[in-house]
Amino acid sequence: MTPDSNDVVARAKRVLSPVLGRYTWLDIERGEGSWLHLRNGRRILDLTCGIAVMNIGHSHPAVVRAVREQADQLMHICAGVATYAQNVEYAEALGEVAPGDLDTVFFCNSGAEAVEAAIKFARQVTGKPGIIGFRGGFHGRTTGAAALTSSKSHYKVGYAPLLPEVYIAPFPYPLRCDHGPHSADECAEACADDLLRILDHTVPPENVAAFIVEPVLGEGGYVPAPPRFLQRLRAISKRFDILLIFDEVQTGFGRTGAMFAAERAGVVPDAMALAKSLGGGLPLGALIAPRRLHEKWQTGTHGSTFGGNPVSCVAGLATLNVIRKERLADRAETVGEIIVEELRPIAKMPGVGEIRRLGSMVGVEFVTDKGAPDKSQSKAAIAGALERDVLMITCGSYDQVVRFIPPLNIAEDDLRKGVRAFVDAVKSGAQKAAVH
Repeated sequence: MTPDSNDVVARAKRVLSPVLGRYTWLDIERGEGSWLHLRNGRRILDLTCGIAVMNIGHSHPAVVRAVREQADQLMHICAGVATYAQNVEYAEALGEVAPGDLDTVFFCNSGAEAVEAAIKFARQVTGKPGIIGFRGGFHGRTTGAAALTSSKSHYKVGYAPLLPEVYIAPFPYPLRCDHGPHSADECAEACADDLLRILDHTVPPENVAAFIVEPVLGEGGYVPAPPRFLQRLRAISKRFDILLIFDEVQTGFGRTGAMFAAERAGVVPDAMALAKSLGGGLPLGALIAPRRLHEKWQTGTHGSTFGGNPVSCVAGLATLNVIRKERLADRAETVGEIIVEELRPIAKMPGVGEIRRLGSMVGVEFVTDKGAPDKSQSKAAIAGALERDVLMITCGSYDQVVRFIPPLNIAEDDLRKGVRAFVDAVKSGAQKAAVH
């Protein structure tokens, strides 16, 4: 035993690649519900959900039970080698809750893989090469997904050339609308018109296979797309025979107050990329689309060894069943309302540019006195929250937004205490700044 054999952090710093950015070096022993327990005995309220993965909290008994029982029966056999009920049952369940006629599933392992599948699917099914994403979107870090990602240019440093025939269109971000101060609907209309100009001047619509969009920017700042924008996208895509694909990796499974954000906008996309809460804490991604489109995707031209792993599928199905049984999509709206209510003491403070919400997805954007994004305030706020035993993370192109991602079944008292801790941290930071 070396002197630091019990120092997991020191060991991690020696053997794990520094390429992975980290918010903290908290040494976690276990998670339970909304709480993380450290090896030193400290308890932390988790308002990150493992970045929108643990929608029903850590180690939910139903999920743990399903994983244990499945691991005892079958841990893996590639879905391309044999058929097993767990894979089929979860696909059937997803078809039941997905909007419209989205009823056929390709399983993979992550959100990035789901987006890669979506790109290949769209190109082969339509016979067209072009993919249009939207500014501020985050779709993953693999080559195709990174080409579509524009939440930060940093994700592309040193990796060029990435996927060709990928274009980025404006996303309606009312606080920072390219067209000046606008209401959400005005910004939506202006951005939809910008997209039409891209089809007129940059890439002809007959060359475009798909629009791929996050209905709420995730890493890009927790910015909900106005429903009018998604409705315009649906109309434009139909007009030009372009597939409309929603990246619901972060918004799916109740987080926005509906099972999927598409429902909040009244839009049925042609396909959805899913992951995060899809696997209930285990690696799982999926592309879901109508059977008629999947049948145009040539057999054997895409695949996955681990996609649809039986243990991941039962964990995901158990999670979905809890969300449905406990009506957690409905509760997400209540969770979001509570967060915004508790944020009122800072809503008008200098430095708080905007508080925005869709369901339980709440973002607090910090700004300078001139309205520019302010990373220093957001980072100080999450550091102050952690000092008060609440774990939070940022997002936004400049890390200027603090995002709330609580479990949908978090106890109300815990939620209120967590938000109040954040509010105290913001007020304390403002007082320190005033003194200096």
